[in-house]
Amino acid sequence: MRISLFYPISLAFLIFLGSCKGGGKEADTNEFKGGNKVVRIAEVITPVSIFPHRITNVVEGLIASQVHEGLVKINPKDLTLMPGLAEKWEISPDGKTITFHLRKGLKFQNNDEISSKDVKFTFELLCTDRPGNVHFHTVCKDRIVGANEYYQSSMKGQKAKLTGFKVIDDLSFSIELLNSTSIFLEILANPVASILSEEAYKQKKEDSFIGAGPFMVDEKTSTKTHYALYKNANYYGKDKEGKSLPYIDSVIIDIVSSTEVALQRFQNGNVDFIGSVPSNQLKQVVEENIKSFKGSPPVFILDQRPEMGTSYYVFNVNRPPFNNIKLRQAINYGIDRTKIIDRVLNGQAYGPAINGIVPPTFDFYKSYTVKGYDLDLEKAKKLLAEAGYPGGKGLSEIQLIVNSGNSRNNTVAAEIQKQLKNNLNINITFESLPNPEKFDLQIKGMGDMFRDGWVADYPSPESFLSIFYGEPVTSDTSRMSYPNTIKYKNAEYDKYYKMGRDALNRDSAAVSFLKAEQILMNDAPIIALWYESNCRLIKTRLKNFHVNPIRYFDFTQVIIEDRKAEEKK
Repeated sequence: MRISLFYPISLAFLIFLGSCKGGGKEADTNEFKGGNKVVRIAEVITPVSIFPHRITNVVEGLIASQVHEGLVKINPKDLTLMPGLAEKWEISPDGKTITFHLRKGLKFQNNDEISSKDVKFTFELLCTDRPGNVHFHTVCKDRIVGANEYYQSSMKGQKAKLTGFKVIDDLSFSIELLNSTSIFLEILANPVASILSEEAYKQKKEDSFIGAGPFMVDEKTSTKTHYALYKNANYYGKDKEGKSLPYIDSVIIDIVSSTEVALQRFQNGNVDFIGSVPSNQLKQVVEENIKSFKGSPPVFILDQRPEMGTSYYVFNVNRPPFNNIKLRQAINYGIDRTKIIDRVLNGQAYGPAINGIVPPTFDFYKSYTVKGYDLDLEKAKKLLAEAGYPGGKGLSEIQLIVNSGNSRNNTVAAEIQKQLKNNLNINITFESLPNPEKFDLQIKGMGDMFRDGWVADYPSPESFLSIFYGEPVTSDTSRMSYPNTIKYKNAEYDKYYKMGRDALNRDSAAVSFLKAEQILMNDAPIIALWYESNCRLIKTRLKNFHVNPIRYFDFTQVIIEDRKAEEKK
């Protein structure tokens, strides 16, 4: 990893804080049947669905990965693969067939036993064309033998055979791949590939909360803004001493209106973890607790480290004015990303995204070779004139839509609005909407520009580049082409993306992916802004709780340490 790509951050890599002002009593943890060993989290994005095949944002993924489980899992500490529902697997010499063996005695949360037939049902459902399935392209398309044909037949109301899936016995099955690619196992660790109960799906379809994960949804007390999860007594996990996992009784995820409200709840003692400290309050949080940094033991941890995530804007490239490539390039050159990081984010970023959309967090991927965009007003003005808008004349006011809940989205939009007016005489108005509303407008192409961002679904550049893969895109506005929400199409880009996706190893994949990313940057359907490095607040009473670059959380081995016991140490 190239050190020259890293930019200074405003805080140390890890800062230990004392207790914040405000105090307050711990919230009542007996409000539902989840017991009293409770982890509470505050998030700002409202989930639309936690059904695996419908997940489109990180909060939906956070909740779904507690309720559901796949064949393999990711170790939250180092992002390596671990056995999940499958206790082991073998890969054929040519790398194209994986034979899985399920654990004995597995049960869904409705007490139904889990067998190879449930896995077969899950993959057939993933390969079925239906409104509640946005992840056929993520998991199956062009990967599993027969998946494309199965999907096409389902579009006609028919049912083909998923030839690449073979049941061997109740606990064993094989999946045949079109290409030998190691990334497939990592994709299976994504919650979108969780194994589903056929019986539960028949009863409630995408409204089913039944999974095989460590926690169950308390349907009586849970709402769209309050997810109460309690320990699944049927979960297979055990520690080295044979004690059942998870150790804690429950996890509660509250959806609040803003990151400021989340911070307030943390300071008042009602929340154990928040994933983003508001950038405009970061300095204050540190200063108010500076005397307690050396507390022994500390009460909180303020953690900042690079993430596999990028923030960016997308253009609506399928209608004027942003079907004009030179206008898109001009705007890219007209933005000072470093100023945004310094003045608006207060340094809470990994660095300006001047080398494309893939963050510089993969040691095998030479992202620094991708030529993106940095401030260059001479180029910007020249391109603007060539686009037909000299000095910004003749260009109508541009509409930007950002998602609400995080104040930095508005402050960044205001800074970009100011920069483009001062630098290029381009007028922008922006509107802040709840994420589901913004997302709906985005997929329908109703707007000029949209704020967006991506955290890797799996640790590979492919996850980022899949956002712009255009082969599945149709002109039908009623069909979502997730994750390509702006319906961007470029045949040359698709060619190199597929070469990287189907490559034999990650090094040869990187060569093709780099070519694809350079084509993307040249075509400029996006404004890559910065690479993510959020500050997170964590209560130190949570032991074995790991944060990681892809925001994957595993609570199965988290322990809540009693404060009195901790003080005696």
